[in-house]
Amino acid sequence: MRTSLHCHQRLTFLIIFTTFLTFTNSGCQNSPPANNTNANAIAAASPTASQQPLPPWPSSFPQQMPAPVVSGNIPRQIFVPSTTSSPQDARPFFDYFSWESFIALNWPASGSRGAPDQPSNPNVFFTAPNGTPVVWGTYKDSFDLFGQKDQRPSAWDAPNSPLSPCPGGTTGQKTLIFTTKGETPLMQTAQAFSFPLVDQQGNYAYFDIRYDEAQYNFIRGQDSDPTSWLYLLKNLAQKEKAQFGVQMPMTTTSALGSIMVKAAWRISTSHDDPKRFYAINAQVYDATKQVCTPATVLLVGLHIGHKIDPFSEWVWSTFEQVDNVPPDADATPKPSPPPNGYSFNNGTDSPKTTGGYDYKPPLPAAGQTPPKPVQVSRVNPIPNTPAGQSTRDVNAYYQQILKGTVWQYYQLVVTQWPATPGIGEGKPFMLMQNGGVYPQNAGAAFPANGAVNTTMETYFQTQNDAAGAGGNSCMSCHYRAGQSDFSWGLNRRAH
Repeated sequence: MRTSLHCHQRLTFLIIFTTFLTFTNSGCQNSPPANNTNANAIAAASPTASQQPLPPWPSSFPQQMPAPVVSGNIPRQIFVPSTTSSPQDARPFFDYFSWESFIALNWPASGSRGAPDQPSNPNVFFTAPNGTPVVWGTYKDSFDLFGQKDQRPSAWDAPNSPLSPCPGGTTGQKTLIFTTKGETPLMQTAQAFSFPLVDQQGNYAYFDIRYDEAQYNFIRGQDSDPTSWLYLLKNLAQKEKAQFGVQMPMTTTSALGSIMVKAAWRISTSHDDPKRFYAINAQVYDATKQVCTPATVLLVGLHIGHKIDPFSEWVWSTFEQVDNVPPDADATPKPSPPPNGYSFNNGTDSPKTTGGYDYKPPLPAAGQTPPKPVQVSRVNPIPNTPAGQSTRDVNAYYQQILKGTVWQYYQLVVTQWPATPGIGEGKPFMLMQNGGVYPQNAGAAFPANGAVNTTMETYFQTQNDAAGAGGNSCMSCHYRAGQSDFSWGLNRRAH
């Protein structure tokens, strides 16, 4: 893996919001946009920044860290100083991007699909009641693209699709049909290439996959050109034959590109404290009975994949609710156990876990109740490097500024990105089908391994267990779908 970040690799981008400023210098950025001493002043001056002063970055953080903001505008650039000498040293800048994206995507939604409500007013975010629809929750669901059989998927801003697994549901209400994130529509009980997950209350976890406007419209294609309808396998297969496969829209300073969001949910019970979770009402589809049941569901995991210039192999951010499993053994200070217990661990060492789980439950079958809970533990610790500015340190900062909201109970597990990105002639990317090798031909993915979420890759936490899926990280798995631009949703669900 190359560890030197050179100017020509274009890793010197400033995370900004387009309503703040436009960064147009094509060379290396040598002057930091902000530092620990003036972060609050810059934040207060920005139209998209919080009007309430945010605490400064800890003194141990890089002096060139951009100013933190609380905004509903999804960041469109990533700043990494030209002085950064290794991907590990770049980690806090990517973790910053992940958290700023998390806030923007979980911003209260406006009346328009995919649009935030008053993105420059942080009070909208801080005072939103739990269960308020959020931006990513209004994105189109994978079922809108791939579950429509012979029907044309609805337009982006259409309120409903021709077909729905729960036709009696309220317009805009979430419908959960996956019990794994890798199933085909109406097979929603197992994780990607894997098995279902059963929580400590004996209920299956559910998953949904959503696409932003740029990615949805790219896959849906143009009404006037049926060959552009990539949800149809015959069209997708032709596009995948290109030297670099399908290439979805990329975010630039002027426009948002492709963002895909995958979420893990569990059913709320009287045993839970809903104030610690983002909780919404949903229709839960039972594929064995072919019926939908209303339920309150709790968000326990969130993957964000963002194709943002120059990171053509995407930037991958994965979050979890803090009560999922016990903390890392070396976490300091050691947090107290959650008041209502862990979601996927009984809080003891029995049963023992190997590879992060004690057993793999079978897929649901008609007439059968969910099997016993799966005992889950985290195999790959949340990064604690660089010292004093690690993912754990960035988490602590954002959890502090989000106090008073449900979002204080979420944590970034890891950010993964291509350290030497680039698709095209002379660039490192190469399709696996054309002889590409991970991680170097996936843009020198960093970290190469161990970037997993306990709710969505429960059974793939070790390289040995994940060998059949391509590896135990977002990029190692999705690289196998490189001909579909790292999208397994498109690759496996086109029909």
